[in-house]
Amino acid sequence: METNTNLSLLDKFQDWISRSTSLKLVIIGFIILILLIPQALTTDLIIERQIRLEEAENEVTGKWSRSQTVIGPYLALPYHYYREVQSNGENKIIKELKTAYFLPDLLDITGDLHAESLHRGIFDVVVYQSDIQLKADFGSIALEKLDITAEQVLWDQASFLISVSDLRGIGENPELTLNNTPLISEPFTDSQTYLKGLQFPVSFDSASKDFTFSGKIKLKGSKDFHIVPLGKTTELKLTGNWPNPSFQGEFLPEERSLDDDGFQSNWKVLHFNRPFGQEFNGTLPNFHDSAFGLSLKMPVDQYQQSIRTSKYSILIIVLSFLALFLMEIFTKSRVHPLQYILIGFALVLYYTLLIALSEQLGFSLAYLMASLATVGLLALYAKSLFSQLKITGIFTGILSLFYIFIFVIIKQQDYALLIGSIGLFVALAATMFISRKIDWYKS
Repeated sequence: METNTNLSLLDKFQDWISRSTSLKLVIIGFIILILLIPQALTTDLIIERQIRLEEAENEVTGKWSRSQTVIGPYLALPYHYYREVQSNGENKIIKELKTAYFLPDLLDITGDLHAESLHRGIFDVVVYQSDIQLKADFGSIALEKLDITAEQVLWDQASFLISVSDLRGIGENPELTLNNTPLISEPFTDSQTYLKGLQFPVSFDSASKDFTFSGKIKLKGSKDFHIVPLGKTTELKLTGNWPNPSFQGEFLPEERSLDDDGFQSNWKVLHFNRPFGQEFNGTLPNFHDSAFGLSLKMPVDQYQQSIRTSKYSILIIVLSFLALFLMEIFTKSRVHPLQYILIGFALVLYYTLLIALSEQLGFSLAYLMASLATVGLLALYAKSLFSQLKITGIFTGILSLFYIFIFVIIKQQDYALLIGSIGLFVALAATMFISRKIDWYKS
């Protein structure tokens, strides 16, 4: 008799748990908190895959050529600097070797970028080959602005310099001239400015002026291409076959056109627009802060969109559980906490499925397939929970509406906050309206 009594009490306790609305809500809330653990692991997986993409990009660009920033041409003039020092009570004159730098009056660069996608496993990396035509006009050399006399200058050791971020990108010998006279190039590295690239030794006298430095360079790179506006007037014209470039840097193009075949863009920058002058003594400013150009990005960054989608996971889980709970109340069905857990795991597994498919199919198609698979699975499972096919259909429709809502938010970045706020307000209003007649104190 004692055993039967214990079983009877246990049955009563289980029956009370299953019928207690308040306790059921507490259990559902606890399940949601538990589901945050695998959801966090899923987010970590997405970040890990994104890091793997960056590693693949670094591996490809390390062998091809990295992003390129072109600085130049500019003129380097070595000169002797005399200063007086005191040694052992005597004044002595010391001769030091310094370098003065002069920027062009007009810099005109035209570039044609031929982009392509290289594959590394399942990852794609954008690289390009470019034909760069440049022309730089130098007027008279303003030595007086740096307090340098013509006698101090080593005119036979002058050189024009072009800084290039990655020298491996230079595919052929540059064809450059000074006043139509061909120049010979050689690499250089400046330990003071940390610039590296090509130098073109020249020799002229103090009476020389009005130099035109022109020619073309074939340059390989990956993703980004930038220049620095060294000229008093700098004009840049870039064309290419990549349909979705991202214009970046300190200056945006004055004119641009984009279509499926590629892009065309034109910049014009005046010396008033940049934070440095035309002459420098001994060292150069940080030119990179004034660089501008474009970035050739892949059409879809599935990892970034997957991370944004995963941030709404708690919203999907809460709204799905809320819809399931309300249907359980109105249909007087009983959904076991374990069944809530299984549904929650299906909602979490969705994000792993999404990232796996997006690596192969792209984000939009992967989102559609992952959503159909998850909604279909939960619809079949809901059929076993509710006796009425109509209720199963309503639950399936609600889930579908949730995933459509999240997809719209992901795609409409500028209006994500507005759409999300309106959607949540509507969801709260619907919940309040539907639950207004529920007797929460009914045991």
